Amino acid sequence: MSNDTRKRRDGGRTRRSTGAALPQLPWRAVRNPYRPLDVLTEDQLEAIHRTSLRILGDLGIELMSPRAREIMRAYGAETDEVTGTVRIDESVLNRALATFPSSFTLTPRNPAHAVTLGDDHLVFGLVAGPPNVHDRVRGRRPGNYRDYCEFIKLAQHFNAVHVIGNQVCAPVELPAGTRHLDAYLANLVYSDRVYHCTAIGAGRARDGIEMMAIARGIPLQAMADSPGVITIISVNSPRRFDEAMADGLVAMAEHGQPVVITPFTLMGAMAPVTLAAALAQQNAEALFGMVLAQAVRPGTPVMYGAFTSNVDMRSGAPAFGTPENAKANVASGQLARRYRLPYRTSNASASNV
Repeated sequence: MSNDTRKRRDGGRTRRSTGAALPQLPWRAVRNPYRPLDVLTEDQLEAIHRTSLRILGDLGIELMSPRAREIMRAYGAETDEVTGTVRIDESVLNRALATFPSSFTLTPRNPAHAVTLGDDHLVFGLVAGPPNVHDRVRGRRPGNYRDYCEFIKLAQHFNAVHVIGNQVCAPVELPAGTRHLDAYLANLVYSDRVYHCTAIGAGRARDGIEMMAIARGIPLQAMADSPGVITIISVNSPRRFDEAMADGLVAMAEHGQPVVITPFTLMGAMAPVTLAAALAQQNAEALFGMVLAQAVRPGTPVMYGAFTSNVDMRSGAPAFGTPENAKANVASGQLARRYRLPYRTSNASASNV
């Protein structure tokens, strides 16, 4: 009997030996056939929107990049060069909302694995940036490049994975200033799918865009009309875009590559303790980042990102997978639909494993 067909008993179950291929469905574009969930009424959505406008217009957002502030000032925002605070009124927001695309397509080096984000499309991607790796054979260890490459090979094998995350584990043995180049190379050599760029600074973002253009065999300028990479811009909540993130966003938008604006709003820590107030802050921060992208290049694809959860009020530890986290995820989807935007969130769990 061949190794591929040999079976053995294990715990009362029959399974194939490790030489057999895992059965899976073919690669396909996944569409959501169900009506989206609603946890907020129309009045509640409007209240969150109006409060976000007050945050943006009265309180403002600290934008630490001088270049980004200059771009926003030219777009009609009020900028304070002493404090770095930028304020935008409703007219500026509405101008940007008019240029947001409601959906967009990302094309990797294999056009058969292009993905569309927005509308009723469902796209699944790998997590980004875990510092450690664990398996049943080698145990727990710091992230490294060998493991990174193995994760990319696994992602390429499974048809349920559409997008490669930003450094699916951190290869900590490589120099911090250049490890993104090694990660991009592995993404392109071991996979033919869309990947996330690192947007900590403009240089890392441009490197990811240029390497995808080279892999696709197209000039860099053509990437603006046919995006191939994406990034997540993490807002340094409350109400702050640090210089590296802002410059990374600007670099992506200059080349027409999509950005996901994701505030890190933990209720009771970086955001108010109530869900409504935390959502208003998240909404203001997300909209601000998307306005900046339109100020750089109108029509730049943007996604509404959400990561609102709560902290344990006794220990201060972040808590994921809680009822508040689930409510925030659903409510954020409603907000994204209000602005006709694609939506990105995480199915976070409170499991210690």
